[in-house]
Amino acid sequence: MNKQHKISYDYYGDSRDIFSIIKDLEWSVFLCSNHDKFQDERYDILSANPVEKIISYEKITTVENKDGINEFKDDPIDVVGVIMKKYPADVSDLPFTGGAIGYLSYDLGNHYEGIEIKTTDINVPLMAFGIYDWAVIVDHHKKNTTLVYRNEDIFIKKIKTCLEMKVFKKNKEKKFYINSPCTSNITHDEYLERFNKIQAYIKNGDCYQINFSQRFSASYTGDTWDIYNKIMPAYSSPYSAYINMPFVNIMSFSPERFLSYDGNIVETKPIKGTRPVSSNLEINKNLIEELSSSYKERAENLMIVDLLRNDLGKNCEFGSVKVKELFSIETFANVHHLVSTIQGKISESSNIYKLIRDCFPGGSITGAPKIRAMQIINELEPHNRNVYCGSIGYISFSGTADLNIAIRTVMSSEDKLYFWGGGGIVYDSEIESEYKETFDKIKPLLDLLKN
Repeated sequence: MNKQHKISYDYYGDSRDIFSIIKDLEWSVFLCSNHDKFQDERYDILSANPVEKIISYEKITTVENKDGINEFKDDPIDVVGVIMKKYPADVSDLPFTGGAIGYLSYDLGNHYEGIEIKTTDINVPLMAFGIYDWAVIVDHHKKNTTLVYRNEDIFIKKIKTCLEMKVFKKNKEKKFYINSPCTSNITHDEYLERFNKIQAYIKNGDCYQINFSQRFSASYTGDTWDIYNKIMPAYSSPYSAYINMPFVNIMSFSPERFLSYDGNIVETKPIKGTRPVSSNLEINKNLIEELSSSYKERAENLMIVDLLRNDLGKNCEFGSVKVKELFSIETFANVHHLVSTIQGKISESSNIYKLIRDCFPGGSITGAPKIRAMQIINELEPHNRNVYCGSIGYISFSGTADLNIAIRTVMSSEDKLYFWGGGGIVYDSEIESEYKETFDKIKPLLDLLKN
């Protein structure tokens, strides 16, 4: 295995311009921090042409590399861990030195919990990760750009030249067209019926909270990278991603962290509680105060905090799981959210793959208790969630990891766009308020598609 090389270059503020030279390559990936809006986030990560491709359907996981294709019947996340062990564990101050980048679909969680996966109308794998032996990392705090790689081929030489000369394709605004009305998979009356069923489950003691969503879809013509660039200003968020795979394109604008892992410290940042952003300063201030003081929103958030403390506790040292922040207000492009932060120290007997497996899917997008909530979601939502409410991110050879909760996420498959809006329903939820919240979260996207 060749040793790692690392070369620093001048800072280039808009990473999308760098990505434009690789976006059409196999399995190109772009993880974006939107640093200008979120000062705690600093890195963008770009890569393409993975040396190995890991794809999982319900019963079989395949691994494709230069030697051919192998099939595994093992736990899909464990397969990622087995493949990653083949590569040296680099020590670096960078978040990513090569490694796995990809997604876990929400339906993988159903697979793990023995919940029947419905016959899907979208043929997308349960999980897909590329193993990348090179990457460009842009550090927006230190204002520099770093290329890490192991093998210097013709392509890496081209990347070097582009970074040295700052010669990139400028992103030109292109046309994309929506060819059909944007429709939901449930009507308002059907939403009411399912809302009432959830309320009945809560009153009967089956659950305390259900995160219920509806799916929207429309056919389109155009380049999904152009769609991503068009949507991003209206959906600026710290855990954004663009993933270009032959069976799916993913455009994620997620505000929520599922798990980060660095130096044995694991962190999760669940979101529960939402108010729209208003252009009127006084109204906006009142909305923030209303969210901050809402007993209902705090109760929902605390319920998920307790669930996630339990999830982390399965793999963390006894007594190390702490709530670092409770009920913080974070403002995004179109909504204010109530966000909490939980951290723990992972135990020596565990690892990042077991941690992901035991915490997946994130509790903020299921409800509580988690498994019963997932069963009810599977009963009441008409279609599989696919990538929505799954997770997108990276696991580095160096041992660090960062993955989002794939909300505010658009999926493209076979010339159709799919996206979802949802929210947590509890015993005192009001139907019209909950129904409206699903639209508040996706309003910028709906407005864009209407235009």
